[in-house]
Amino acid sequence: MEAPIPIDALPESLILECLARLDLKDIPVASRVCHKWLHLIESRHFYTLRKQLGFSNQVACLLQQSPPPTFTNLKYAINQFDPMNREWNRLPPIPNFTKELPWSTSIAPSEGKLVVISECDPESRDPVKSVFVLDFATQRWRKGNGMPSIRSSKFSTAASKCHRIFISGDVGREEGAVWEYDAWKDEWTVLHRVRGGQIIGMKIIGEELWVIIGCRGIKNMRMFKGNGADVYHLQTKEWRQVELASGGVNEVLCPRTDFELYELMKNLSENNFKVLENCFRLQLGKQCLLMAPFVTLTDGYGREELFYMQGEDGNFEKMEPSSSEFSGYVGSCCCVEL
Repeated sequence: MEAPIPIDALPESLILECLARLDLKDIPVASRVCHKWLHLIESRHFYTLRKQLGFSNQVACLLQQSPPPTFTNLKYAINQFDPMNREWNRLPPIPNFTKELPWSTSIAPSEGKLVVISECDPESRDPVKSVFVLDFATQRWRKGNGMPSIRSSKFSTAASKCHRIFISGDVGREEGAVWEYDAWKDEWTVLHRVRGGQIIGMKIIGEELWVIIGCRGIKNMRMFKGNGADVYHLQTKEWRQVELASGGVNEVLCPRTDFELYELMKNLSENNFKVLENCFRLQLGKQCLLMAPFVTLTDGYGREELFYMQGEDGNFEKMEPSSSEFSGYVGSCCCVEL
């Protein structure tokens, strides 16, 4: 009787086929078996193959207030919700990041990874924006290449369905810029510069990145008139300019579907809660996670979150977090395919 062939003697392509079929929970364990398996699991081909085979899973990452919330010192943590098994988990802490995440933190997905942009010391006069990348396959963080210098703490982030991440901010008194960040190569690329106007927001619409341009010095978007948008096509990589009439900014950044979502969440919520305005709708495969913050009428202070899952049949299921640490107000959210 012939001895069985050791798994390490198999071709790497066959080992990769086996690893790609593992359950999501078992992949981090498999990455610790040996350096060879770690190298294969960390490869881009592993993510692509897992997606092609239909073994990938879409989870929600939520930037939520860490209890207890206060108005003067808002701190955030990143939680994960898996719609397949209805599980809530706290993501592993960022190494050597002793403070909790500040309110200005931004998160975005990129092919099985989560990109976090945060200020290590937001109280500094010249806050440094750091980039951290979590590989879900290994559950390990790495520090990314530092974000390009931005004059203010305010910046915008947008992520496309093809996992491209775009970031905008002011780089000078009369100049703004848009960068693209590649989480695999850990590289920043200047994509666009705006001179004279001010970038007041970005949004992915279909296959296009809309960069909304407004007049500098005006903070209220309702006051903007004759605004424009620089529109970048993700496939052709060509730019075009679009003029926006009065109120056009709200139509792009806050479309009518968001207001419909707000009305829907008001109807779903209990009568003893007052729903706030900013609601989220996050598509997770064939299901949709609806989120709306609320304050209790008893004290008018506590801000938590209502969660509802909408299935393919259109029915709603209220999602109760497994503990109070997952009930905090959601500052931002994204869908990560693993």
